[in-house]
Amino acid sequence: MRKIFLRSVSIASTHTHFIIALVVVFLLQTGVCFLWAVETKSRATMSLQNFIDLALDYNLKNKANSKYLPPEKITFLVKKYFYQIETQMEQLVTAKEVRGHFQKAVEKTKEIFDSGEGDVSQSDLTKLKLGLSNTLNNIIDFKHGLQIGKLNLGKLINQEFRGDDDIMLRALTPIDFPYTNFDAFLKAKKINSQSKKITDKLGIVSTEIHIEQSIKLTKENRLLLYKAFLDVTTLKDKLLLSKMNRKITRALLISEVANYDFGIGDSQELFEALMIYTRIFSSYLDSIYALNVAIAELEEATDSFYPKH
Repeated sequence: MRKIFLRSVSIASTHTHFIIALVVVFLLQTGVCFLWAVETKSRATMSLQNFIDLALDYNLKNKANSKYLPPEKITFLVKKYFYQIETQMEQLVTAKEVRGHFQKAVEKTKEIFDSGEGDVSQSDLTKLKLGLSNTLNNIIDFKHGLQIGKLNLGKLINQEFRGDDDIMLRALTPIDFPYTNFDAFLKAKKINSQSKKITDKLGIVSTEIHIEQSIKLTKENRLLLYKAFLDVTTLKDKLLLSKMNRKITRALLISEVANYDFGIGDSQELFEALMIYTRIFSSYLDSIYALNVAIAELEEATDSFYPKH
């Protein structure tokens, strides 16, 4: 009877150790999952506004030293580097697309040249190879610009970007700027609604009225704002022209690529179409970046002259 009892205790003890082991494994796995979740959350993508808020908070911690900058300057720098990252990323995607077309054209042209059956010269093949080399060089430059933009943005928030998914990037689009003339801009930006309380002789608030007051512009500030405003409107006009050129060159590229794929195109014409497309589309993206930065500069100037309360 005693042996049976001891055997039961031993079995129960073994089962207990087994159960404890299972619990420990479960807790460890849960802990790992929890830590993984925390790490994933900490590396979640952030929007432009998230970066502005983080940069302003970090800047506020430096208020007692020389690293502190006016809030409007911090906001402008965050926007500038964020727009730079968006632009370089879009440039990189475009360059990779062109690289694919060049690689395909080089391979096909080489096959035709080696076979001796087509009207393809060594010069045609060399030009396509040089075009491919130029595109590969552009890809290196865009990757470098992307890294620099991330370093500068990370410095403003005292963080380091380790992956490509840390930033919530949108499709590169121009910032909406609906103002058609300077007076309309001033009216929208410089008039504040203020409330004034009126008290009677007993000190009791009897009524409250709202008075629209326009912040007084000095001649110097008005001139500076007007120049910044003109920069924006000029860049808007240039962007419209660049957008039209992009559509034309895009249609040209599609046509030349299709013709060459079907064997009815010319390698020289394809080379020229790829080079033109690269230049025009890159200029279009640069125009969007320039406009967005100009709008940010105008906002910085406005806030520096008349800070928001």
